[in-house]
Amino acid sequence: MIFDTLKDVEEFYKSYAHEVGFSVRVGQHKKGNEEILIKRYYCSREGYRKENVPNASDESGKKRKTHNVMETRCGCQAHIVVKLGSDKKYRIISMVEEHSHGFVSPDKRHLLRSNRRVSERAKSTLFNCHKASIGTSQAYRLLHVSEGGFENVGCTKRDLQNYYRDLRIKIKDADAQMFVAQLERKKEVNPAFFYEFMVDDEGRLVRVFWADAICRKNYSVFGDVVSVDATYTTNHYNMKFVPFTGVNHHLQSVFLGAAFLADEKIESYVWLFETFLKAMGGVAPHLITTDEDASMKAAIAQILPYTAHRLCMWHIMEKVPEKVGPSLRENEGFWKRLNKCVWGSENSDEFMSQWNSIMTDYGLMENDWFSSRFNIRESWIPVYFLDIPLAGMLRTTSRSESANSFFNRFIHRKLSFVEFWLRFNTALECQRQEELKADNVSLHTTPKMMTPWPMEKQCSVIYTHEVFSKFQEQIVVARDHCIVQGIEECEDIKCFTISSLSRKERVVQMNKTNMFGRCSCKLYESYGIPCRHIIQVLRAEKQNEVPSSYILKRWETR
Repeated sequence: MIFDTLKDVEEFYKSYAHEVGFSVRVGQHKKGNEEILIKRYYCSREGYRKENVPNASDESGKKRKTHNVMETRCGCQAHIVVKLGSDKKYRIISMVEEHSHGFVSPDKRHLLRSNRRVSERAKSTLFNCHKASIGTSQAYRLLHVSEGGFENVGCTKRDLQNYYRDLRIKIKDADAQMFVAQLERKKEVNPAFFYEFMVDDEGRLVRVFWADAICRKNYSVFGDVVSVDATYTTNHYNMKFVPFTGVNHHLQSVFLGAAFLADEKIESYVWLFETFLKAMGGVAPHLITTDEDASMKAAIAQILPYTAHRLCMWHIMEKVPEKVGPSLRENEGFWKRLNKCVWGSENSDEFMSQWNSIMTDYGLMENDWFSSRFNIRESWIPVYFLDIPLAGMLRTTSRSESANSFFNRFIHRKLSFVEFWLRFNTALECQRQEELKADNVSLHTTPKMMTPWPMEKQCSVIYTHEVFSKFQEQIVVARDHCIVQGIEECEDIKCFTISSLSRKERVVQMNKTNMFGRCSCKLYESYGIPCRHIIQVLRAEKQNEVPSSYILKRWETR
């Protein structure tokens, strides 16, 4: 037989071997004038493996690590030898067909090593799976289904895992450069994409922050309250992932930017917040929440001196189970009282009374962790920041859990920058798709009305469905449970006393000129929607619609 190239020879012998039921090993060759003159191809079971000396030592005297590898060779003589002729073509000059072992049965031939390879289709599937935070094992199972059986995949799961391992090794030395290059390409495509980074004296990436055009646009609308979380698992290089998130008009978490930091020093966080402000046109948020990080606290005080700083309640409450004994951890009465105290107290005196009662009743007065949380109560208990605009949005644990789950999907210690970037962008697309879906629902569907009141209909059109649902709750309670008990007037101000079934009286001070008022319950200040008491006062004043001064742009349908 005559072959144009050695590749043709190899493909022929491997194809022949597959049909017979054995695997091929490429052997030695002889060169002359930079050309391969003679090439050998063996049955993979040819010869014998060189025997390893058990517990052998290297020159330093240390024992070399050995592996118990299964023996596959048995001295088989089957082979072919090809030689380059004067016409520059290869011919078989020697061939032994007989084998000294049995052959692989047809149903196992796809496992023969020389015929296995990771196809371009398998590589593409693996790439797309990792973009969606789906691991290699799951990618292989997907290939098994899509290709109609393991025998059609072309490789084993181990082959796919080894391919991915080798790929990671290849990009390791250029990983940070590739990541920064990706950021630069984003900026070339859209100049509104923002990023900055720093390297140390050895050229290693130590700080990087980025925010795309949508992040910056979202911040201009939803940047009044921002959460910064530095509790996420570090990446392959032990760099901390620090995302910035806000709350959009559907009460969903919305991504506003993120960073990787090599350390948690004050100067690193100073750089981070300076860079964040630069990206957002120098506009600082009204309120920022963080985890309990002393360096971050110092940096915020320095760079954002006029921004209210509070601690994330979710992170604090998440630690409670590990700070109490097993009996309290499962005690429903304890949790009911603690949650009511932390989340439901309406003034500082009520909180203090409930807290002390809980600590006494459950033997926690000497608990150092609870004592330290009490000492910083003004930093995390909602009742202490009722006057801060929209601070009530921070009280929703489900949103914090959702954000935590979102970021944990593409962050873990083994990820390189390139792997992170693939997963991150896919996850971000999914988050933004959810916002688009909510936009579509709010624009093209109408909520069911619960009252004949014009102001309910008015706000059903203005607000997104999620915000309207909160407003509608206030409408219904105002209708069913709120009564104007008394009215006092003083110049341009009317003071209304409102009672309800909760037996707690509220006072609404209403400006008679512009019909804008404040209620002692502080719900409008905390959430940005009129409370049941203000609604009742507006009705008492014959106002059929909610004045525009009560409608926050951030809650409107877009």
